[in-house]
Amino acid sequence: MSAPNPEPSRLRGLLLVAGREIRVRGLSKANIVSLIITVVIVGALAALPTLIGGDEGDEKIGLAGANAAAMQAQLDAMGGFDITVYGTAAEAEQAVEDEAVEAAVADGSLYSRDGVGNELETRLDAAWQAASVQTNLANAGLSDQEIAGALSVEPLEFVTLESGGVTGPLDYFTGLIISIIMFMMLMTPVQYIAMGVVEEKSSRIVEILLTSLKPWQLLGGKVIGLGVISLVNLVAMVAVGLGVSAATGMLSDLPPGTASAAVSTVGWWLIAFALFGTLAGGVGSLVSRQEESGSVLTPLIMSLTVSYIGAIFLLNAPTSTFAEILSLVPPFSAIAMPTRMAIAEVPAWQIGLSAGLLALAAAGALALGAQLYKRSVLFTGSRLKLSEALRRAA
Repeated sequence: MSAPNPEPSRLRGLLLVAGREIRVRGLSKANIVSLIITVVIVGALAALPTLIGGDEGDEKIGLAGANAAAMQAQLDAMGGFDITVYGTAAEAEQAVEDEAVEAAVADGSLYSRDGVGNELETRLDAAWQAASVQTNLANAGLSDQEIAGALSVEPLEFVTLESGGVTGPLDYFTGLIISIIMFMMLMTPVQYIAMGVVEEKSSRIVEILLTSLKPWQLLGGKVIGLGVISLVNLVAMVAVGLGVSAATGMLSDLPPGTASAAVSTVGWWLIAFALFGTLAGGVGSLVSRQEESGSVLTPLIMSLTVSYIGAIFLLNAPTSTFAEILSLVPPFSAIAMPTRMAIAEVPAWQIGLSAGLLALAAAGALALGAQLYKRSVLFTGSRLKLSEALRRAA
């Protein structure tokens, strides 16, 4: 009679611990309420640019005079104008007086009730100059094809000599949101893992659990369980953020790589969570009281905080040498790279190198965290130093 295969039982023990974490923490009222509130906040932030900007509709503009037809063509090409053509300049001026239009252009004059904004003035002036040139060329005897050729000018080619920051408030806002989400979705579960380990150790429940489970099953199940809960929360936030942006029409106005960067954030988070989560479980096993957990978590919290602050500075110069280094070196790359990808075009080789280095760091953290947990979880008393824990027999 052959011996039973031990692998299913090992996997079953791992899944039992993970399932317990999901039931206890994931399905708790506090987590559900927190998820709902967070999703609502993310949705509101995604809709904020639209709510602030509002929908002003097309500008009502009146035109008259010899250049009216040419200027109408220019304004139609620009878009955003509701144009009415009048027979005389007097009629256009009267339309402004009657508030039928916001402004009128006739025979080289711009009529308005109490002035127009700088942006509208600039657009109308540009349209007037282009229309005047077109009319002058036609009066000089040029054909429509010759006029079109004369007016066809290649747009400026933008060459950036120095590393710059984001191109506008929307870009900065997008990068800021991604960095905040990554920071919070790493900080919270990492603290929960350490606190859970200390709680089981201080109550001595871990001694009972280890009679039927291996240390790696207990730590691995805790990390997987809390990871599943956090992953669900992260996916919900990303989905709501992108969904609201698409529904409000803001998705097309975001930087070109925003959508793909937001989706890839899930992958970056998974690797970073494996790194920080197992280390949190390992260092949490060094202490036996909750009030001591803060001291052993400080290095992890500090590295996460530095990563977040670095990502904020990165927003001002995403193509600088500092930004490149920060987005390549783990653990800072966990937050810096997805933030940088959302606001700037990052070379594929840098993305691949960053992901590879972060994965190697996560593998090392898995090995270190597992060893710390295995050697320290049954030790009670004063705080165990890291060097002492590594010297202890497994």
